[in-house]
Order: sequence, then structure tokens, then C-alpha cells
Amino acid sequence: MFDTQSPFLPTGMPDAVSIAEDRLRHAIISGALAPGERLSEIEICKDYGVGRGIVRAALARLAHAGFVSSQPRSGWKVTPITAIGLREVILGRRQLEPLLADVELPPEEFRRLETLCDMHAALAAAHAAGLDEQIVLARRYERQLKHLLATHMRAPLIAGWLENLWDKSECYVGFLEAKGSQKLPLADWGAFVDAKRSGRGQAARECLAEICETFARFAQARFLEADVVAVEVPSKRVRAPAADLPATALFKGEVNPKRAS
Repeated sequence: MFDTQSPFLPTGMPDAVSIAEDRLRHAIISGALAPGERLSEIEICKDYGVGRGIVRAALARLAHAGFVSSQPRSGWKVTPITAIGLREVILGRRQLEPLLADVELPPEEFRRLETLCDMHAALAAAHAAGLDEQIVLARRYERQLKHLLATHMRAPLIAGWLENLWDKSECYVGFLEAKGSQKLPLADWGAFVDAKRSGRGQAARECLAEICETFARFAQARFLEADVVAVEVPSKRVRAPAADLPATALFKGEVNPKRAS
């Protein structure tokens, strides 16, 4: 999740529901609320110091975004880690993320992009030199960089889908890295910025496509090694075929971008 304390981000006055939603979303992304964990509205009210109506509204928003789910008489729970969920994140990013190459930034915003890229590159170099803790800061700057591009897209709906996909990607990366010793490699955003600076749109798209593929390769390989359920069956009528479907097959094919949101 991008750094909300960064001086590069605009400020605003979010409403109580948005604040609760952001806190819950961050707890899910960070793993403080584990995949599949049951959620208690009463406990959330106590922890956050808000009313039940606010909590329910925040959970409803998160359910629409795919981070939690609710079933009659079962209550709320955090969306579990599944091969189907990972597949939709990968395919959604493959379809939508290259569109960032076409974003036109005003000169002052492009300078912000360059500054964020320089900070990310410096932290990536420190991480490569053995300072492992720098990877956290590098990822924060990477998210700010992507957020800057998304906010200047001419299609706000697609920008929202991308923000959701990035949040879900962080969920999967955090979970999969916790299951093993390998880390997702940091991206080379310098090549993307250089391509944008020189007006090489295709090269910029190729950089974004490679960033998506780096995530896909890491997530697929680590998922197959992790101790998780490969398939989440959405309903009884597809239970039999889904149960027989190997996990590797779930990473192939296409997905409607609306489902990735």
C-alpha cells in the first residue's frame, strides 16, 4: 500500500467510512488480518472507535472490491488466498497496466515522477548491496510512482481497477514471501521513465509488461510451493470440475477486467 505520509501525495479530509475502509484494507494487505480470517463487527467497532453502521459500510465497500466476503449466518471473512484469485490479478494487470504508458503528465508532475524513480532506484541499489530493510521503502516509492500515473489516467474507472489490483498484488506478495525466503525482485522504473522522457511509447509499454511478468513469474512459482488451497470453489454446480483442475491451469486464459476489481 502506498505511503500516505509522503509529501508527494495530495491531502484531503476523508469521511469516517473511508477512514475505516482504509484501515481495514491496510490491515488485510499487511497481513494483520489473515486470509480467510473471520471478522467481528463488534471487535472492529471497539478497535477503531466507530459505530457499527460505519463498520458495515466499510466492509460492504471492501466486499465490492473483493477483499472480504459475507454469507448469511456466517458473518464476514477476509478473502482467502487462491489460485483463481491470483490468476485474475495477473491477467487484470497484464491487460490494464500497460495503459499507463499512454498517460500524459504535466511538466511538474513528470518531475515528481523522476524524483520518485530516483528514490526508488537508490533504495533498490541499497537493497542489492545487502540492506534488506530498504526493500520496504523501495516498494512504497514504487506504489507512489504508480499511483501518480493512475491519477492522471483519463479513465478513472480503470485507474480504480488498477489501484485495487495493486493492493491485491501486495496481499499475495506478502503472503507468498512469508511462506519462503525469496523476495519479489524490484522493478527497473528508470527504463520506463527514460522511455517516457524520449517519447518511446512502445518501449514504455514493454517496460510495464515486463514488470507485470516479473510479478506473475514470482507469484506463480511461489504459489505452487506454498501450502495453500489451489482452488476456491464458488458454488456447488462447479464443484466437481473445479476440484479436478490443476493449479497450473488456472494461470492461463483471459479474464474480464471488471472481475479483477
